[in-house]
Amino acid sequence: MTKEEIESFKISIAETILPHVKNMNDKRIKEIISHVEKSNPGLPEGFGNMLFEQLVIMKNSSKYLHYFNN
Repeated sequence: MTKEEIESFKISIAETILPHVKNMNDKRIKEIISHVEKSNPGLPEGFGNMLFEQLVIMKNSSKYLHYFNN
């Protein structure tokens, strides 16, 4: 992925997923990601882990705080 694609992906996560997981603990987020992976076998290997890592980073980063106010 290019830098632009990565940034676009992060913005998409911040706008669509982050507001829903902002008050969830890590265990709950992992459960949801696991369910999504089982329901979508075509997802690339490691996608769930990458998504979880991004969500944890974003939840703890002041750069994305404005997405919590939506």
